[in-house]
Amino acid sequence: MIQGMSFRDILKNSIIREFQAEKFDMAALGGALLFSLIVALYLYVVYRFWVRKSLYNANMNISLVGMTITTTAIMLTIQSNLVLSLGMVGALSIVRYRTAIKDPMDLFFLFWAIAGGIMCGAEQYVLAVTVSLCLTLAVILLSYIPVKKAPYVMVINGSKPEIEEGVQELLKSNCGYFQIKSRSLAKGEIRMIVELRTRQEKDLLAAIGTLEGVERVSLLTYAGDVIG
Repeated sequence: MIQGMSFRDILKNSIIREFQAEKFDMAALGGALLFSLIVALYLYVVYRFWVRKSLYNANMNISLVGMTITTTAIMLTIQSNLVLSLGMVGALSIVRYRTAIKDPMDLFFLFWAIAGGIMCGAEQYVLAVTVSLCLTLAVILLSYIPVKKAPYVMVINGSKPEIEEGVQELLKSNCGYFQIKSRSLAKGEIRMIVELRTRQEKDLLAAIGTLEGVERVSLLTYAGDVIG
């Protein structure tokens, strides 16, 4: 302990020094932000050409660029000041995000943007490039893993309960797999929900539609993929 100063005074002076403005190396600061912009633009291009057109969100893509650069700026601000870093953690912990993620790939790109910003803020430029290239390569390779289409779901409405026997005969002859998921009967009317796999969906739909007692038949498909 320094003579004439109590532990409380030393602690107080230490905290005050932590709050004093740091002198940033402007060259390093500019380099980090510039490299962060390069990584962000690379991420922008990958997201633009990878995400399916039906799910592409231009605002989401622009947000990825802003998130990468903002994360780099936060890292540059807190990396040399312990007190400021603790305050930043407390401030960010109360932020709540309510935007729904429509596609799991969007969540992947969000973490990629944050990770890229952190690495650029820590001046780990080689690591940022390596991770970005590895992630791109991994996504491309995994996309070539063969998958099967998800099963169809057929909804059949009929005025006679006896149609079930005829429906099952047609399913057996036209489907590689089928399973009746639900049956409901009300006042002589029947409703069936069937999960099935077939390559002859048009012929099957037409054949079931011609059965006596069938009033309506619908064939639904799921937009996603499943592992075979």
